[in-house]
Amino acid sequence: MGVYDGMVPESVPTSAGGIIKPYLAVWTQPLREHYEQPLDYSAQETAGALAVTVAGATVGTVRNLAQEVIRKLNRVALPGGGEYRHVEPHVPIQHDGQVMPPRYYLPLSFDYQQP
Repeated sequence: MGVYDGMVPESVPTSAGGIIKPYLAVWTQPLREHYEQPLDYSAQETAGALAVTVAGATVGTVRNLAQEVIRKLNRVALPGGGEYRHVEPHVPIQHDGQVMPPRYYLPLSFDYQQP
């Protein structure tokens, strides 16, 4: 499985039959000040976002891989005490027939938050 950071190349790996191999496309943001900042501004860079798009040749592949991504990222404690939380929008699996080979994909959104 491929993982791409910030972009997906025009040509992605395929199997011998020309079917797309599953991949993840990851887009991150720099952490920023949380909207509930203490009056002394002591909680710098405590919020941010992460988007992961799961892509594959079948709906089942995308569904299973997306579920695994959510399990690995949602509410898992990170260094510094924060965690990513799976958030809206929760959209259905999409199909992209504009690219070759065609593929199914599902965008997932996560917010970084500190308790």
